[in-house]
This record gives sequence, structure tokens and C-alpha cells, in this order.
Amino acid sequence: SRSRMVEKPSRRHAMWGSSVPVSIHCDSQAAIRIAKNYAYNGKRRHIRIRHGAVKELLKNGIISLEYVRSERNLADPLTKGLTRRIILETSRAMGLNPQD
Repeated sequence: SRSRMVEKPSRRHAMWGSSVPVSIHCDSQAAIRIAKNYAYNGKRRHIRIRHGAVKELLKNGIISLEYVRSERNLADPLTKGLTRRIILETSRAMGLNPQD
């Protein structure tokens, strides 16, 4: 259930004695501001539900949102059409060994 997803895990569930927030990198400063804005009220139901879940995860320290410039975002090759050079660079940065 949604409420179970946003609960902070107890210490007995943490592998190393303390939990570390999952860092989510985002290349949209506007999206980060919206996620951190507790007064935001999305007009669409699915957006309100997701925003509420993200707010709870942030509040409970389960996730953290970090801004990363688009050219440094390693997930871009998975979501956008990019040049071969950029795909090769980001693939190497991810630890992959692309065939040239």
C-alpha cells in the first residue's frame, strides 16, 4: 500500500544500522521546487497522488532530490535521443563498456 511505501524503515530493517536516503537526480529545478513545495496542489488526481507520495518520502528521509545539469545526467541516454558521442561518454561514466 502507498502508506507502507512512505514509512521510514525501522532500524532492524536497515542493513548497516542506519538508513541513507536514496538520491534522485533531476535536471529540472522547477520539478524539484514543486516536489519540495508543501503548498503545491496539482489539478490532476494522479499528479496529486504522486506529489503526496514524494512529499512523504522526502519528509521521512527516504529520498533526497538533487539537481544535476542535463549534460551531467547519466540517465539521459535512456530517455532522450542523443548523439553517438554523448551516448558513449555517458555509457562509460555508468561503468559500461560500449563497443565503438
